[in-house]
Amino acid sequence: MQLATIKQLMFTVFFSIFSTVAAADLAVVEWAPFVKNSPVTDRQLMAAADKVNIEFLSQQPGFIKRQLVKKNDTDYADIVYWATAADAGNAAAKVQNCSVCGEYFKLMDMQASATSGAGFAHYQVLVNWN
Repeated sequence: MQLATIKQLMFTVFFSIFSTVAAADLAVVEWAPFVKNSPVTDRQLMAAADKVNIEFLSQQPGFIKRQLVKKNDTDYADIVYWATAADAGNAAAKVQNCSVCGEYFKLMDMQASATSGAGFAHYQVLVNWN
């Protein structure tokens, strides 16, 4: 076998193994875009988001990490990483009874949020909780 063929074969095997391992380790990513109410500042939003992270999300089984990202002065998104879809679903079922979540949601324009986040866009990371 020629050296070039051996190198190609080794690359193919390595890439296949890496791809299989990476796919097995994939987490569930929750994309939650929203529109911020106009009088709310980024500082207020980040403080309320931090309370949700500390008092609710970090206590949920399967929670990995969360990011709060900003597209412009009104459009934001929470990106939450979960170990499994079941973990994400179980946490979502508990949100209705979460008072700090309710306080966070009051900072959002729920009507406008229903259609936000569609299409391709770039967001700036405001907060990254690990």
